[in-house]
Amino acid sequence: MIIQCPKCKARYRTRVLSADQSALQINCPKCAHKFLVEPNGGGEPSVAKITILLVDDARFFRELLVDLLKDRDANLLTADCAEDAWVLLHKHSIDLLIVDINLPDKNGLELIQDIRADRDLKEVRILCISGVYRKDDDAKKAINAGADDFISKSFKPDDLSERIDKLLQK
Repeated sequence: MIIQCPKCKARYRTRVLSADQSALQINCPKCAHKFLVEPNGGGEPSVAKITILLVDDARFFRELLVDLLKDRDANLLTADCAEDAWVLLHKHSIDLLIVDINLPDKNGLELIQDIRADRDLKEVRILCISGVYRKDDDAKKAINAGADDFISKSFKPDDLSERIDKLLQK
């Protein structure tokens, strides 16, 4: 059967999955992106949706992000602290992490640095957010820590959507 990497769109031939098999994790030889191929009822594969992990200690803001992103063809996961995010990052194949700088257990910048130091996670795209925006200082710190982009929590929904699209296309 032929599968296609959702990130770089490269196509590959792989073995056929039967309906009773669990998902097969694929590491794209071209871009090293990890994704799942799951069998459907007819035995033909369906490539899993992208997965976005939203990390913020404020429940209201996590719910706001979920509401803004619910129309995307994506699995949305949430965490309220860096420790829970770390567990989810290792349990799931995360395509995009949206993380607040200010978290209760470990700040978002430290989490970003840990992700960039982990060879299994270094390809995760990261959008850093902060509600306490001090000019370009937070943005510079986030980029220096390893984030791919930064946006303040006073974003416009269209701006957030554009940034997410841009990060997922890389």
